[in-house]
Amino acid sequence: MEQADPRSFPRNPIVRTLAIFALALSFWRDARAIARAKRRLSISEAKAEESAIYAAGGERFRREALRLGGLIIKVGQFLSARTDVLPLEFTRQLASLQDQVPAAPFNDIKIEVEAAYKKTLTDVFSEFSTKPVAAASLGQVHRARLRETGQEVAVKVRRPGIQELAAIDLRALAQIMAALRRWTRAGRRLDTVRLFREFKEMVNRELDYVQERQNLEAFSRNFAANSRIKVPGVYPLYCYQSVLVMEYVSGLKLTDHEGLVNAGLDPQNLAHLLVNAFLQQIVVDGLVQIDPHPGNFFASLDGTLIFLDFGMIGRIPPEHLAYAARLIEGILSQDARRVVQAIDGLGFLAPHAQKLLLQRALTHLLKRSAGTPLEPGPKLSGVVSDFQDFLYEEPLMFPAQYMFLGRAIGMLFGLVSSLDPELDWMQLLRQEALPLINARQQAAGPAWLGNIRRTVSEIFGPETGAVIDAVGQRVWESFSLLQRVPQSLDRVLAEAEAGELVTRPELTQMTRRVDRLADLIDSLTILLGLFGVLAMSFFFMSHHWQWWRDVAWAGAGLLLAWFVATRRRASRRMRRRHRDHFEDRS
Repeated sequence: MEQADPRSFPRNPIVRTLAIFALALSFWRDARAIARAKRRLSISEAKAEESAIYAAGGERFRREALRLGGLIIKVGQFLSARTDVLPLEFTRQLASLQDQVPAAPFNDIKIEVEAAYKKTLTDVFSEFSTKPVAAASLGQVHRARLRETGQEVAVKVRRPGIQELAAIDLRALAQIMAALRRWTRAGRRLDTVRLFREFKEMVNRELDYVQERQNLEAFSRNFAANSRIKVPGVYPLYCYQSVLVMEYVSGLKLTDHEGLVNAGLDPQNLAHLLVNAFLQQIVVDGLVQIDPHPGNFFASLDGTLIFLDFGMIGRIPPEHLAYAARLIEGILSQDARRVVQAIDGLGFLAPHAQKLLLQRALTHLLKRSAGTPLEPGPKLSGVVSDFQDFLYEEPLMFPAQYMFLGRAIGMLFGLVSSLDPELDWMQLLRQEALPLINARQQAAGPAWLGNIRRTVSEIFGPETGAVIDAVGQRVWESFSLLQRVPQSLDRVLAEAEAGELVTRPELTQMTRRVDRLADLIDSLTILLGLFGVLAMSFFFMSHHWQWWRDVAWAGAGLLLAWFVATRRRASRRMRRRHRDHFEDRS
């Protein structure tokens, strides 16, 4: 297995920054090569060339991430899970970054631990393994035993020097993300600057083990009533910003299918348990573990699912939990209208989005994905391709906090598919999600609707209860609207009578196109004048009319300067409009 020596990671700020810029520039060259292939080659040949370029790009990123270390490995791990928006040929090359992170030397780890405790290692621990049981991009875990109590523990230690490397990498990534938003359509669509801010905050939280300890304690409270979920205990007196001491737990990896079966465990039950745990986080708790790669879970011999890592945590605002539940319900019931309402409430729709057209596109996508197994194959690849086209073509915006949640869901699907490749995920979500949603909405909605939903669910099952809830919610919303209409109508009529009524039609897209057309006409007019003056200058030269030739050249120079100034003004105006647009969205 290819691994780099952590001591060889370049630490010079200039060297690291230039290497990161060069890596980013290489993908711009890849994009140009793909564009040329599409112009020169047939459709099938261009597709093959595009796949080869993506695969080579993924391999290049993987090699460079292992060479540089630091946050570049973390970025690669993030990209490896974005099969929803990145080509599969690219993400496959990055998947091994989850397992190829080299461990830091033990002597460096020892210095880090002793600096945190201000004691020697043997003063705190009677045993401490020199070889880590797990190594990640920002930290690694060692098995140890507390000297004072004799308890066996897992000690998570921050990588020595990682804060300095992270600061260098974050500065370089900030400039790259700003350039992407300014110069590329995808960058503006994804709002890469906001995405970077969220990534930076997430990295800073992950480097702070006091924060991770608090996350662990919150998870323990959330799953205290679920005996099938195990959250390791924590030892607060031994925890610092760079060291986290937890209960040591062991078990089988969820990807060890043969080991699970030999131990008498049912992988399908573990798949259901895993999905149920994440649905609770998304629909009920609002606190989500957003790094669900296989190394972060164990299965104990009694079938308990063990959560191991709490550094990367996403938070869903309380006001969004209801929309998240509505989104899942809409997907399960194939109700595109409900899905559009949910993504609008979550802030995913652009201001100019046409909801009716979006509903039609979603209807097709939901029908296409129904019953699709998670095992790799043509059917899954076709659904992923349709989903990618949908994300690119539809007027959607992606708040940064949900980009990382989307990554977690993508990783979760991959892990679930390894446990049960033939799983019908729609059926699984119906079995696991609807009871949680029913319970949540019964508690949050009107009492009469909750009573009806509970009775119907007990008789006909949770799916029928969800249908009753959807109808009841629409009735309740309509009744609430009827209550609000007279007051709103009185206010509007009063404003109209006083001459204070103001309307604000959405003209941003139209005015932007008109401005671009006007800029184009101005540029063409100046260029035509420039070419005409140049033609006259050559005519004067052929007749040896020196004075007129000089006048013509001077006029051409003025027209050229005018053209450059016009283009600069247009560029500044467009940048200002884009900036104002993003500020309004923020």
